[in-house]
Amino acid sequence: MIERTIAKCLASVAVACAAVQGIAAGDRSGTPDATVLPSAAHLAYQDREIIALVCWGLNPYTGQEWGFGNVPVSKITATKLDPAQWARAMKAAEISTVVLVAKHHDGFCLWPSPLNKDYSMSAVPAPNTGRDLVRELADACRREGMKFGVYLSPWDRHQDSYATPAYVDYFFAQWNELLDNYGEISEIWLDGANGGTGWYGGANGGKGERRSIPKDYYRLDDLLQIMHKKHPSAIAFGGNGEWSSLWCGNESGVSPEKWWCPRKGRDGKLHWQPSETDFPLRRGWYWHGNERPKSLARLVKIYYESVGRGAVMNIGIAPDTDGQVCAADAERLAEFGEWVRDFNSVDYAKGAKVAERRDGNRLVVELALREAAEVNCVDFKERIAEGQRVAEFVIEVPDGECGWRVVARGTTVGHRRLARIPSAKYDRIRVTLDGIAPPQMYPFALRRGKAVDGEVSSASDTYGKAGWRIVDETCAAPRNAKNAIDGNYTTLWHSHAAGVSPLPPPQSFTVDCGKELLIHGFDYTPRMDGCRHGMVDAYEFHVSSDGKTWTKVSSGEFGNLAANPTKRRVAFEKPVKARYFRFTATHALDRNDRVALAEIDLF
Repeated sequence: MIERTIAKCLASVAVACAAVQGIAAGDRSGTPDATVLPSAAHLAYQDREIIALVCWGLNPYTGQEWGFGNVPVSKITATKLDPAQWARAMKAAEISTVVLVAKHHDGFCLWPSPLNKDYSMSAVPAPNTGRDLVRELADACRREGMKFGVYLSPWDRHQDSYATPAYVDYFFAQWNELLDNYGEISEIWLDGANGGTGWYGGANGGKGERRSIPKDYYRLDDLLQIMHKKHPSAIAFGGNGEWSSLWCGNESGVSPEKWWCPRKGRDGKLHWQPSETDFPLRRGWYWHGNERPKSLARLVKIYYESVGRGAVMNIGIAPDTDGQVCAADAERLAEFGEWVRDFNSVDYAKGAKVAERRDGNRLVVELALREAAEVNCVDFKERIAEGQRVAEFVIEVPDGECGWRVVARGTTVGHRRLARIPSAKYDRIRVTLDGIAPPQMYPFALRRGKAVDGEVSSASDTYGKAGWRIVDETCAAPRNAKNAIDGNYTTLWHSHAAGVSPLPPPQSFTVDCGKELLIHGFDYTPRMDGCRHGMVDAYEFHVSSDGKTWTKVSSGEFGNLAANPTKRRVAFEKPVKARYFRFTATHALDRNDRVALAEIDLF
C-alpha cells in the first residue's frame, strides 16, 4: 500500500519538476510549425526508439548518486568487470544505442585519460588498472549491432580548477579525447546539473565549498559545432539548438501528451528538437543493493508513454559492484525485449481496405479488416521528413446504435503514436486527424500488446512506528514534526506553515522510538506534494541511547532530487543500537529558506 501511494504521488511530482526545470506549462508543448524539418541525424535518432544510459564507477561502492569527488579510487574492486556482458544484456532489451557515462559529477573517468591520471581507470587497483571502459563498451556495442554515445559531466566536483576558465579548457580537451578516439559517436549527453558543493581538490580543508558558474561558462555552442564537425550524424541531448534532443521534463520516462518538435534554441530560432525520456531501471541511476528493477508492467507503461508519444525511451542501466548487469536486471531487460518484439511483430491491419478522405487540414482514415481481429493499440506515424503536422486525433469504432463510438483521442503524433484502445475484436476502425497543415502519414498499423502483471510490492524491512513520539523540534511554530513519522507519505514536516515566516536550515526533529533498536540505516522520502521548494537535499543523522549524549552516524546529500524525487536509502557503515534519533536538514532546494520532507523510516 505504501509503495502504491508513493507511486501515485510521484506522478504529480514529475509534472511539477517539469515546470521547475524550465519546461513550464506555457512552453512545454513547443511551437507548431510544419516548415521546420528534422535533419538526417534526427530521422536516424528517432528511429532508434529505445536507448540506454549506463552508469558505473565509484558510486556503487559508496551508495551515492552524486559523488562528492573525494572517494579514493581504491574503492573499485570489481572482480568480474565485463562491458561485453553489459552490451549483451542491453541488446536483449531491444536497445539500439548505448550512451556511457564516461565521467559523472564526481570527476572519475572510465577511461585512462592522460589529462586525469590520478582519478581515472589509470589509478584503480589490479586487475582493472588502466582498462579503457569507453573503448571496451564501444567495441562490444558495435559487435552486438548497437550504436554508441558518451556522457561527460560538465560539472566536476573533483577538479580544483572548476568554475575557472582553466576548467573549461580541461572539459573541451576531454571531449576531444572522446570524440576523436572511439569511432562513430551517435549521441552526446549534456547534463543540466552544474555548479554547487564539491570537494574541488580539497578546497576548504576537504569540507567542500559551493561554487557558481557564469552564463555560457561551458561554451556549449562551440562544443556542438565540434561535435557536428567530427560526427555529423550525432545528436546532443540537452543541446537546446541545432542537432539536439531535449529532456522530457522528468526522470519517470514519461513524455508530455503534447510535444511539438519545433522549439526555440538558444539562438532564438526554431529547431527540430524531439523528446528523450530518461529514467533508471532501478530507483537510482547507480546500483544499490537494496533496490530492485522496475516491473515489466512499469516498463511497458513507460514504452507507451515515451516511444508511443513520439519520443526516444532512455533506460538507465546500473552495473553492480562486481562489474556486471546483475541477474535480476538482466532478466527484466530480457522480458521487456521479448514484450517489445512480440508487440511489433504482427500488424493486424495488414491487407485491410483503406479509405482516405481529406478536407483541408483534416484527414479521415478508415480501416476495414479482412476479418475481425483482437487488438488494443492503433500505431501510426507522420512522415516527419515533411514536418510535424498533426495537432489532434480521434479514434472511433463501429457502434450499432450511434454509428461510431470514440475509444481514444489525443494531440500530437510526430515520429510515432501508440494509441491504446479497449481490447476487443474489431473489423473496422476510423481515425480522424486534424493538423496545422495537411497530415502526411505512413500506413496505419494495429497491434495487440500482451497483458502483463501489475506492480508487486515487496515486504518492508523497516521498523513499525507504534510508540514513536517527537520529543524535540527546532522549528517549533508549525509543530508538525509528527508528520515525518506518521506513515503517511502525503503529509509534511515543514518550516513554512500558514501565517508563519519560513525558517531556513538547519532545522531538526528528535524521535524517541520507545525502545532500543538495532538500526542499519534510514529511508528518506522527500515531499510528495508536487513542489520542490524546501525539499531537503542535505542532512545529518544522530543517534542516542539516553536522549542526552549524541553520536553522528551519517551526513551527506540526496543528489538529483529535483529531477528524480524518489525515496532514498542511507545505510550506515555499521549497525548502531539506539533508542533516540535526530534528523537535521542542513540544506534544501531552491532558495534554501525553508525545509520539508514526507517521512523518515528506520531499518
